[in-house]
Amino acid sequence: MTQAQKSQDQIRNIAISGSLDNGSKYLHDIFIQKWGVQTNKDAILTDNELQFYQEFQSQCGIKNLYYTPINSKKGNEDGYLINLMKSQNNYHGQTESLARLSDGAIVIINFQLEINYEIETIIRAFLKEQNRMVFFINKIDKAFLKLNLNGEQIYLNLNRIIEKINQIIYLYEPDSVINPAFGQITFGSAKQQWGFTCLQFAQQYEIKFGIEHQKLAKKLWGDHYFDATKKQWSTQNASIESQPLKRAFVTFILDPILKLSQAIVNGQKDVVSQMTERIGIQLSEDIRQLDGKKLLSAILNSWINLADSIMSSCVFHIPPPRVAQKYRAAHLFKLDKEDKLLESIKDCNPQGPLVIQICLMIPYKQEFISIGRVYSGTIHTGQQIRILGSQYKEGSKSDLFQSTVGQTFYFPIGEPAYIEQVPSGNIVGIKGIDQFIKGTCTITDVQLSIQMLPIQLQQDKLVKITITPVEPAQLTFVIDAIRQLIKLNPTISLTLDPCLILAANSYHFLQYFLDELVNKYLKSVEIRKSNYFVSYKETITGISQDNELKTPNKHNIIGAQATPLSDNLLNQIESDYQSMAFLQSIKINSNNWYQSDKLQIFAFGPNNLGPNILVNKTSPEDYHHISEIIDHLNTSWQWFTKEGALCEEEQRGVQVNILKYLSHADIIHRGAGQILPTARRLFYGCQLQAQPRLQEPVFLVEIHSNIQVIDQVYKCINNAQGIVIEEKSFAKTSFQKIIAYVNGPNIFQFHDQLNEMTQNKAYSLSSFDHWSLLNSDPLEESSEAHQILQDIRAKKGLPSKIPQHL
Repeated sequence: MTQAQKSQDQIRNIAISGSLDNGSKYLHDIFIQKWGVQTNKDAILTDNELQFYQEFQSQCGIKNLYYTPINSKKGNEDGYLINLMKSQNNYHGQTESLARLSDGAIVIINFQLEINYEIETIIRAFLKEQNRMVFFINKIDKAFLKLNLNGEQIYLNLNRIIEKINQIIYLYEPDSVINPAFGQITFGSAKQQWGFTCLQFAQQYEIKFGIEHQKLAKKLWGDHYFDATKKQWSTQNASIESQPLKRAFVTFILDPILKLSQAIVNGQKDVVSQMTERIGIQLSEDIRQLDGKKLLSAILNSWINLADSIMSSCVFHIPPPRVAQKYRAAHLFKLDKEDKLLESIKDCNPQGPLVIQICLMIPYKQEFISIGRVYSGTIHTGQQIRILGSQYKEGSKSDLFQSTVGQTFYFPIGEPAYIEQVPSGNIVGIKGIDQFIKGTCTITDVQLSIQMLPIQLQQDKLVKITITPVEPAQLTFVIDAIRQLIKLNPTISLTLDPCLILAANSYHFLQYFLDELVNKYLKSVEIRKSNYFVSYKETITGISQDNELKTPNKHNIIGAQATPLSDNLLNQIESDYQSMAFLQSIKINSNNWYQSDKLQIFAFGPNNLGPNILVNKTSPEDYHHISEIIDHLNTSWQWFTKEGALCEEEQRGVQVNILKYLSHADIIHRGAGQILPTARRLFYGCQLQAQPRLQEPVFLVEIHSNIQVIDQVYKCINNAQGIVIEEKSFAKTSFQKIIAYVNGPNIFQFHDQLNEMTQNKAYSLSSFDHWSLLNSDPLEESSEAHQILQDIRAKKGLPSKIPQHL
């Protein structure tokens, strides 16, 4: 293992990802069974050890493989160390973390369900992290064994899937669209363990056609046809004599597989023997005794082995870390372009300064192992390190820790194994530092100020639930258990005021988290749970008066006005959460903005990047005075945008213009104690004058249903006041896909009713899509919005009456 980790060109960091029930577990297990690194092949495990290892295997998403290509002439010298990563327990909330750790991914797609919203989200996550992807279209066996599709129908369905993939990729990297002819896509069945690429079949036909397999592969996909009578290739689906021609992909790939499969299933042993002999498969006596699907799996596995097909695609299309870090480094770190540390990261230099990013935690024997990627340098046991948390800022001691590496691990079959050191380009497990880590962090051994860019989570945490232990004395224990579990699931958050509120970006993720919490961590604790609820946003729809407010000492005056942001500008900010630099791309006229507005932006909010803007519109002669209180104004702004005046929900689409600032000459009279509360009250007062409104989240729901229960599905959508926006039937199947919008408060009722009314014959996924304005006035006591506002204030322990502030 030590030698393999030093061979940087032979290392691949690869993630496996796909939507639920797409076959990722099958594929993961196939890889481990075939190439998993073993520390002791002859070890005999006790029942307790076996149980521990099996449980750890389900929780640990990292495994080391040693892959040797089947055509290798040098044996193990040609082998590849594969650091394989998969979401723990199929928990897809870790996709962003896996994308940060890896350089590439195997994305699994269900042939029947095609590209659903979850797969789109997964592909986007890897594209944002500049990962290279290969794809596996799974469950193709069902196309001819269950759906009875012919070769052309299968091809057209596959082509639709690939076109949809390329539409997503093109938005991010137009030059990286995929083509089956280049071997980036494997087609097959994870359950039966067979699969193929066009390049693989081109190699088999190379001698027959006398064409180099790279050129031949291009003819095995797309509009390429072979006229067998004239031994000629054509791009037309008919010969000169108008005789129909079959597509080459069908003739040379699908038809042999379909014919062999049908012969096996139908018990035609003579046909099977002839075909296996023709394609060069030697059947053992044990295989000959099999029949039906078991025989089919054994023969196809020997002919077109799935693991070999996918892994050969991976090592060719996914770069080694030395190559990947050259183009990924600038995306990952906040560093000067000329910085020597950046050069060490780009070169993946094992002799350089130590730089690691920790992205995941895994539980191990009552503690946690921190999982990270070594970008530069070499980490070893006992090393003195600096831990820079996600909130660390240059020159500050906040979120900065000094520690010593306890032990370093790699991940063979079974439990983690100790290794003395791990060089750059590899994935490492570190013991003894988890108490310092919240979310992600950067580890280094030098006194240089570096900071990793934060992992971009796909969505806000809009779905919430409150939990309380029945016995108040157990509150501390519950909080500790939640915090431990959040280390494994960073997409979950916990707030403690005024009660324990858990939040996630989807109903399914939060349900999964609660099940883990209650069944594994709080078995002895009785928990009281609220109903699920969603977050709202506060916004404004009008323009406030020009307001002025004096500081408590009466020596300073601040004037401001609130106005709503245009929809165009709002959407642009939310789609590009960057620093102020992104404003150079804003289209001035379409957003009713002026160049001077762009140059005078003080802050975004909340968290300095949200969709609310504080703008300086004071006179030029006042600018040097107001510049002295920018930090105080920004602090008030972050508070105001994080907790609005209506019910302390986050703001969205609010612009506040600072119009006036008169200050006392003596700096002691214009300190934070005077400016902070005044600015915050002023912002709140402007909001309440500008026709404040609430916005509720709207979820996009994708439902795959058996046609037998389709009426119940539509009834569930109607009961939830949803709007159907797309319907699609799958040819020759009993499945139908429905996409609908469902308002946030109704999403929980919808999912529960769908499972109950369809008896789990419909599968649904929901994801936040957009915000919808509640048209009623929350300040009118008879309105629907006012009732929602009061419910939120009651949950938060706020008084029913809203303070006026001005």
